[in-house]
Amino acid sequence: MFHVITGGSGSGKSEYAETMITEYAACAGNLYYVATMMPYDEETKEKIKRHRQMRLGKGFQTIECYRNLRSGMEKGFCGAKNCEMSVLLECMSNLVANELFAGENPLANVADPIMEGIEFLRKKCANLVVVTNEVFSECAQDSPEMAQYKAVLGEINRRMAQAADQVTEVVYGIPVRADLAGRRNNYDTAVREKIQGKIVEKKRQEAAGMRMVIGGAYQGKLDYAKKLYPGVHWIDGRNCKGQEVYICEGIYHLEAYIRRMLQGEFDRTDGEEGEKFCRELVEKNPRLCMITDELGYGLVPVDAFDRRYREETGRICTRLAAASERVDRVVCGIGTVLKGGEQADEDRA
Repeated sequence: MFHVITGGSGSGKSEYAETMITEYAACAGNLYYVATMMPYDEETKEKIKRHRQMRLGKGFQTIECYRNLRSGMEKGFCGAKNCEMSVLLECMSNLVANELFAGENPLANVADPIMEGIEFLRKKCANLVVVTNEVFSECAQDSPEMAQYKAVLGEINRRMAQAADQVTEVVYGIPVRADLAGRRNNYDTAVREKIQGKIVEKKRQEAAGMRMVIGGAYQGKLDYAKKLYPGVHWIDGRNCKGQEVYICEGIYHLEAYIRRMLQGEFDRTDGEEGEKFCRELVEKNPRLCMITDELGYGLVPVDAFDRRYREETGRICTRLAAASERVDRVVCGIGTVLKGGEQADEDRA
């Protein structure tokens, strides 16, 4: 069993992951915990202490591995027989940060060697649980280093999810998407069947209303939308012209378009940018496909404009979702239908 668990800060994903790996270990013993957090200051030392207390008495053997996952695991599990171990790795977000920024020789290519280490563990273990982090839904502008970090972590999360038997997102201690990977094959089959033939696709496009794909940054939303809606010509909200959104087939980075609008780039000065924009967009482009980053997670921004931007983007996307025929959310490259679509109908049945 390869199980990927994601969630926001303080979401309860660590406790959930420990519960899952101990249940798996009931069938395959030798329980291991691979710790990736470096104890570099008092805050991290306190976090490590708290996690050790959580693991106390559960039978974990701890292996510290801050970088070079493959070689670290080969040393840590030297002599151990295959398929006699259940391993919890926590967490991927720390490992990526260590490889990118810690040490004298940070890796230039981080994703491939980390995935080599994951593949080694998959072959070595009967059960592998990897905890990662949802850090992709902040509204503040990223530094180049943070953008690089998010891009690498997003790629690794997607690659792990594609290989995983199960992917779970934990929200406030609740495993709300425990069936993500399990539904993937059926969902992909349904999509392929829907889009077979130009005539079928043309009729479906003509009958469709607005469609929206949402999720954190670097989650694979555009690739997902291109498979779901083939043939759509997409414009980029980061650099398109203001009026293009009213005539285009699809727009990605809608959140960036909204930011530009609020900054006055499109000469909207009536103080009702959001409400008026939604009304005009629904009237003028009722079959628009939209892709947007979720921005409402994380800390409330200190900057007044960023606070307004986050709130206004949320309100606009809420209105547009209400006007949409279908809304999908993408996590780690895997889509879940939130509104409309055959899968959503099955969920309600």
